[in-house]
Amino acid sequence: MAMANNKTQCFKCGKNKITYSCEGCLKHFCLLDLIEHRKILNDELNHIINNYDQFKQTINEQKQNPHNHSLIRQIDRWETNSIEKIQQKAQEYREIVIKSLQTFINDIENKFNDLNEQVKQFHIENEFNEINLNYLRNQLIEIKKERNNSLKISIPQDSSPFITDISSFLSKKTIKTTENTIDLFTN
Repeated sequence: MAMANNKTQCFKCGKNKITYSCEGCLKHFCLLDLIEHRKILNDELNHIINNYDQFKQTINEQKQNPHNHSLIRQIDRWETNSIEKIQQKAQEYREIVIKSLQTFINDIENKFNDLNEQVKQFHIENEFNEINLNYLRNQLIEIKKERNNSLKISIPQDSSPFITDISSFLSKKTIKTTENTIDLFTN
């Protein structure tokens, strides 16, 4: 009685041998090539597991410390830049106000010095009357009022924003796999 021929061609080595079918790729391998094929599949699975573990670690780190996210760092940079712009503008306004105050005070001082010269002149010459005294008194009152009213400087609020707003939104993407649907949130 003849033995049945159960040999088929191995996908890998191409030799007619007893082969075993791989359910995943539906190819037939001899025992040695099947072991090699399984080793390759095992390596690929380990690579996927490593990628999964790294991804999970990244997610856990983001959950534990959301302040290190790149969007938070962008907001921090926006905040710093905005503060610097405000400080620069504030310094510009201070310089304008200081110059204007100096000019204002110099004008008041000049008026006061002129009035003081007139008072001295009246006193030296000893020639004055009620009209002169009223004039000096009124001039002094006017100079005091002018100084007390201070310099009229206002900083109008511009209707256009000085600091640019930032906007953020979260878009939801769906990835379909052969077995599951996975929702991923991306920035």
